[in-house]
Amino acid sequence: MYSPASLACTSLFYLANLYLFFLASIEKILNLNHEQAKHESEINGLVPSSTPILNDEGEPIWKVLVFDNLGRDVISSVLRVQDLRNFGVTIHLNLLSSRHPIPDVPVVYFVEPTAENITAISNDLTNNLYDIAYVNFLSSVPRTILEDFAALTAQNNTSEKIAQVYDQYLNFVVSEPDLFSLGLKDVYYTLNSAQAADSAIEQAIDKVVGGLFSVAVTMGMTLFSLYQPQRC
Repeated sequence: MYSPASLACTSLFYLANLYLFFLASIEKILNLNHEQAKHESEINGLVPSSTPILNDEGEPIWKVLVFDNLGRDVISSVLRVQDLRNFGVTIHLNLLSSRHPIPDVPVVYFVEPTAENITAISNDLTNNLYDIAYVNFLSSVPRTILEDFAALTAQNNTSEKIAQVYDQYLNFVVSEPDLFSLGLKDVYYTLNSAQAADSAIEQAIDKVVGGLFSVAVTMGMTLFSLYQPQRC
């Protein structure tokens, strides 16, 4: 049985290392979700530093990074342009911007699971903008979105263009080593305004819960809820 004090100490330890867990997750995505051999530090419970996977010539695997606005904010909070280049990213672009084909290079998508985004990705695959796609969604993909993406892929006969599809649980921004933000605009107003619709409040709560769950998943934590039962 864990005491409240021990749980608090454990939570503080993980929160202090949130930046490292977060950075390791981003770097793994840039490594095409390649599983590297465990370091001694990882075996001892610490967060190891990632290194770029290399091709046969000893160079990073060159790739294109495509993100939406939240994906851009997430990555830019921990990595600079030179860091991206060290992991083989030759160019980074917004998903909804006008982009030219680079057909011989793989692409890493880092986007929210929305209908607009999966349509844009499907159009890229149909138009052969890139060689092969590694699709990384920032949060858990709703079943309807996943089914729509599968339907578009089958309809356009582009399944061979997709190498991976992952839920990454990274829909938050780490601004400091022990500070994160869910990046939700006007959420305080929505939750406290008498004029806010119930549907808007429920949507805001779902986003807060989803974001906090992503933080816990990134840190590899198991959440405990401690409360004092009310007595009549």
